[in-house]
Amino acid sequence: MSSARDLYRTLFARPSLYRLNRALFHLSLSGLGILNYQDDHVSGERHFVTRVLPRLVRPEPVFFDVGANVGTFASMLLTEFPQATVHAFEPHPRNYARLQSLGTRYNRVKCHNVALGDAEGTATLYDRADGDGSSHASLHESVISELHGQGVVEVGVRMVTLDTIAEEQGVDYVDYLKIDTEGHELAVLKGAARLLAGNRIGCIQFEFNEMNVVSRVFLRDFRKILAGYDLFRLLPRGLLPLDESPLQTELFAYQNIVALGKGVYPAKVR
Repeated sequence: MSSARDLYRTLFARPSLYRLNRALFHLSLSGLGILNYQDDHVSGERHFVTRVLPRLVRPEPVFFDVGANVGTFASMLLTEFPQATVHAFEPHPRNYARLQSLGTRYNRVKCHNVALGDAEGTATLYDRADGDGSSHASLHESVISELHGQGVVEVGVRMVTLDTIAEEQGVDYVDYLKIDTEGHELAVLKGAARLLAGNRIGCIQFEFNEMNVVSRVFLRDFRKILAGYDLFRLLPRGLLPLDESPLQTELFAYQNIVALGKGVYPAKVR
């Protein structure tokens, strides 16, 4: 490998070949499960839900969908797991109004109009002024103003912790926790300290992307709070085990990370 790298550097490490090297870099990212956001087939989410998750959950599982938006992902879970109970969390009032229709159609869906975090109280949710009620709403203003380059509108929301919700709802075990909160994912996990300490969450999926630059969260921080889990990156048709190399893991671009209990892969997951 060293000699190949030396040869490549000698031949290709020059400004005139910048575009080629950049193109190869982006192609390799796609092969590693990064920036594959086109749809749930390309991202690997559908493969995970339909092929992997059934091997990991109980016959009547409990799912938590945090950042459910209008319920698209929750609908997929309900289709694939007819016996599941889905708790869907969405703080934005406009999105929540649409999410409630899912709860009307399925008595196994419980909708919660709250933000989840590491504390109880109130918070400000920021969204795009050109599309209030978007899927980009975040508890971090710079996600909208800087990353999306849009004007900002503010919505006051109630914030609770996962531990509190689980206790209130009488949930002893969460088979699958999905978190998509635009940079606020680590705070959601911090609010599940009791659940994590009691090994009461089976598997966890969360996004890691450029929003984590705004929230100043590294993948290392997730690795520390999820010490009892192995981390994997979703591929279109599989899971890629993640090592601890910052060069290969601290990549602030769209990717879905799955945390599975130590030793689950590859014995149960292929």
